[in-house]
Amino acid sequence: MPTRLRGFIAFFVIACAAPAACAQTGGTLIPIPYRTYIGINPLGVPFDVGSAELESAIAPGITLGGLASYTDVDDDRWLTFDAKVRYYPGEVVLRGFSIGLSAGSLRYSTLGSDSLGIQSRRVLNAPTVGVIADYNWMLGTERRFVVGTGLGAKRILASQEARDRVDISRAYLTARFIVGLAF
Repeated sequence: MPTRLRGFIAFFVIACAAPAACAQTGGTLIPIPYRTYIGINPLGVPFDVGSAELESAIAPGITLGGLASYTDVDDDRWLTFDAKVRYYPGEVVLRGFSIGLSAGSLRYSTLGSDSLGIQSRRVLNAPTVGVIADYNWMLGTERRFVVGTGLGAKRILASQEARDRVDISRAYLTARFIVGLAF
């Protein structure tokens, strides 16, 4: 296993395991009962849109997480894996508004025709970087049930020629809807 990959894995494990003891708000300490959540997009059941997320506090107001998603619309398919870092300005992790950055990989494919009119699936594999703005609600008597929404934009780090081959622009918008459980 390459040293760089081992370093990234070690950093991710340590960051997800590091507890965030509390957040500062107005000079008082607020205990945070839950620092991690796991969630899924329930729209994957009726539609071809699915995702799974894991997010955990690494410092007051800051989380590190991961996302895997699959979307199939018409003849276009997106498969993404992302690492995300989020900042919650209220400094209570997992709850309320957050803004962040993402970095990951995209596998995009679409149907296209060659010069003879024969259809085939064209594929682009490329890294991505993005910005995200999300909002989470903590619901239920124990405030463990997470409902999250959000919007973002990703930049595809591929050459113009590679993007032209599959007819995709250099950036695209993303949307987020998850339900999950905090622990």
